[in-house]
Amino acid sequence: MKKQYKNAKLFLTFLALFTVIFTSSLSLLSFQLPVAIAQSNTKAEADRLRQQGEKQLEAGQYTQGTESLEQAMMIYRRIRDTESAKNIVDRLYLIYYTRGAYDKLKKLQPIFTELNPNAEQTKTELEPQVTEEKEKSAPQFELNPQVEELIAQGFLQQSKQDYVGAKAYFEQAFSQAKAIGKEPEKIAALKALGTFYLYQGDYINALANLEPAEHLSAARYQATEKESASGDIQKMSNYFLEILYHRLPILFLIGETYLQQKNPSKALTYFQEADKIVSKIDKDYKNSFQFYNSKFVYSSLYTSRAYYSLGKYDLALSHARKAIEEAKSPNNFTNPFGDLLTSPVLDLGDGHGHVLAGIALEKLGKLEQAEKELRQAIQIFETNRKTSASQANIHNNLDLFDNQVRATYHLQRVLLAQNKSEEALAASEWGRGRILVEAATAPRELTLKEKVDAFVDTQYTSESICKEQESLHPEVNVPKGMEHIFVSSKFECDGEALIQELKKSYLEEAQKSPEMLDYLTATTPTNTAPSNIQPLKVEQLKQIAQSHQATIVEYSIISETTFFHPGYLSLVNYGVNRNAFPGEEKKLVIWVIKPTGEIKFRQIDLKNQKIPIKDLVTNTRKTMGLDRSIGVFLKPDTELPDGSTRNASEVQAKEKLKQLHELLIEPIADLLPSNPEAKVVFVPHKELFLVPFAALIDSKDKYLIEQHTIITAPSIQALDVTRQKRQKQTGKSKLAVVVGNPTMPTIKRPNNQTPTQLSNLPGAEREGKAVAQLLNAEFLTGNKATKAEVLKQLPNARYIHLATHGLLEDFASFGIPGAVALAPSNQDNGLLTSSEIQELNLQAELAVLSACDTGGGDITGDGVVGLSRALIVAGVPSIVVSLWSVPDAPTAELMGEFYRNFQERKLDKAQALRQAMLETMKTHPNLVDWAGFTLIGQSK
Repeated sequence: MKKQYKNAKLFLTFLALFTVIFTSSLSLLSFQLPVAIAQSNTKAEADRLRQQGEKQLEAGQYTQGTESLEQAMMIYRRIRDTESAKNIVDRLYLIYYTRGAYDKLKKLQPIFTELNPNAEQTKTELEPQVTEEKEKSAPQFELNPQVEELIAQGFLQQSKQDYVGAKAYFEQAFSQAKAIGKEPEKIAALKALGTFYLYQGDYINALANLEPAEHLSAARYQATEKESASGDIQKMSNYFLEILYHRLPILFLIGETYLQQKNPSKALTYFQEADKIVSKIDKDYKNSFQFYNSKFVYSSLYTSRAYYSLGKYDLALSHARKAIEEAKSPNNFTNPFGDLLTSPVLDLGDGHGHVLAGIALEKLGKLEQAEKELRQAIQIFETNRKTSASQANIHNNLDLFDNQVRATYHLQRVLLAQNKSEEALAASEWGRGRILVEAATAPRELTLKEKVDAFVDTQYTSESICKEQESLHPEVNVPKGMEHIFVSSKFECDGEALIQELKKSYLEEAQKSPEMLDYLTATTPTNTAPSNIQPLKVEQLKQIAQSHQATIVEYSIISETTFFHPGYLSLVNYGVNRNAFPGEEKKLVIWVIKPTGEIKFRQIDLKNQKIPIKDLVTNTRKTMGLDRSIGVFLKPDTELPDGSTRNASEVQAKEKLKQLHELLIEPIADLLPSNPEAKVVFVPHKELFLVPFAALIDSKDKYLIEQHTIITAPSIQALDVTRQKRQKQTGKSKLAVVVGNPTMPTIKRPNNQTPTQLSNLPGAEREGKAVAQLLNAEFLTGNKATKAEVLKQLPNARYIHLATHGLLEDFASFGIPGAVALAPSNQDNGLLTSSEIQELNLQAELAVLSACDTGGGDITGDGVVGLSRALIVAGVPSIVVSLWSVPDAPTAELMGEFYRNFQERKLDKAQALRQAMLETMKTHPNLVDWAGFTLIGQSK
């Protein structure tokens, strides 16, 4: 047995032709590299860059590696070495597709088409040939290219959270569809608009678009159903495509809209209509069209959700059980393109079914059974995510993980109802920071064989590979009395032998084709090999608090929602974001683990809160003049969008900080240490990652930093991973990389505004110079502080200090936002991105990002995805980052004090930062000036 790595060139052509949502009508776009091209246009230079890129890819440095290959490719094109250029483009195409770098894929598309002139011919060969007689009955699902392009661009903008741009594209698509006058275009445009409004929470406009689409699709469904009765294969295909692309998705979307409007009775009517169609297909065509069967499992899930919302928990449980059984049915669809086209988002119907069964059982008072169902669901979600073929695509990985996160909320609630508060803490950890700790503990610097072995071990066990083989060898029913004629049909399997054969096969393919390496490493979040780190048990959580000799405080905001991301997203739920329909905030649970290992907890009923936690945090930051949407361009005393100035009312800000203290600290104040030098590690949740814990104010007008030495961590397990990283460091290196006020790069502005050179930071230059003296290090500033020079020094550095601008955008296009500004050169644009940082293997014990918003990023179920996360993955155990756009002069003073405390007074990092804040507070009492930094990870 072996899974074949089939025809990579054919696969690449298939991607170019059929990933329309990302690459439609792109021939008008010119390909512009994100970096400057080397001056030399010789073949020798191109070969050098190609070899450099291949070595970087082999080391797992895909951000730098692809940039090197892009430069080589452009030189090959200039010197007309078409074959070399084509080989690189083909490889880049696969890398960008599997890693979700769709902006890069879009820019590459015209060159791919130019270098693959046979693509149209291949497309013709792939498509079924239609005779003249059957031409009229051929599938009618090829939309007008202009409408299709507008819809595709709309969804692309929506994925970037450019909702104004997305809406404009969808509205243009509908106008164009009306002008054309054909029903398929109208249905597609109305469905896209309705989906957009649904996930924006505008349910009135969602229905205003989805209901007309439903009327049109109903008529087409009835017509194609009658035609399919003839048995004509094309007419049957039309019938199924109508169901798959229009009828079912629209019914589900309308039902979802009514469900979110808290009208489950109305929602149920649409879900039941969908269920009738599914039942008919299952009855009449199950054996003929099994490919479609797996897409219909969700009708039972939707129906279960509606019954749950109606309070009919027995019926909700019944339909959840049905969904679990349906998900187990085999799907014998054969993929002609082999493993490479395996969906990165697996069928999760059984996991969703177990969740819905669990919450129905909870309502029925069967808590132990509910706990069992929910644990099973979480295990299914985690297994499916960790065996996904595209873990390197951070968006897909986080979408899959979000199901696990939401399931843990339900499990926490069920466990707390059984007075299992310690197990509830373990469940909370099971739903946070998992992708982070897997990335941080993934093995690096592996040989090709080790990478192949790790990949196969992740995908298979002896039992699972034999189970798969058995499904391909159905047992023969031998007629009674004729057993002596037939050879025994009993299936026998040596799983270990099959796994070894598979490893050998993959290794041979990988040695022949570099694309195979890209495919294999796409199954890991770090482009290297999978991690085998397991979720923590209660006793392990206690041991971590004991080993750190710290009080650990973990928060969990428990919301109640029945919405889960379907495995099959593109037709039913395309456009959904991972934060869709989070549900109402029900409880805030706070666990406190004392240094002795004792665990205590408090629960706060959020129904009594006048304002949701998210809004409270947002309003607090706004009163402080901290609007994340403005990012790096917001400076002290500048005008805000509403006409006011930043930090106009410190009184208002302090009132909000008191409210946060009352909510987050007062319930556990009696459990916190009385010694202000004792460590308290806060593990925030959701929007609490944006809370400046140091600046929280008690009823006596004392800041929290005055009473406690504060550390933060993404999760308790992540805290322990940073401890393990620190223990492995030898401390032999004395090198410090200190940057202050580099020559600033020019960056693109939103909405096609004129590119802007980032402003000069004289305070950062003074800060960097002082820090370099304290660390006895070379000071990199101006043109000396190039990205190339910094990257050269980082792997050997013990201390890293970057005093420059920080940015929140995803400049590398690999899905991880964040960058720090360094001096550009003729080789790069000067932006050191989060994607590049996390691919490094750093030995530094401390990294200080003394720049704006370096603690920011995308807030996900896995924590904050940004620069701080990238540094943890790269191996840095202690990180100091900012929570907002920090002022230049006070920051220089604070950082100087921090390093004096750390280097000269020999305080640990947490104590050094606390004392620096207290000292800066005396000369700069405005809390924006001194409270913006936080230490993540280890204090020693």
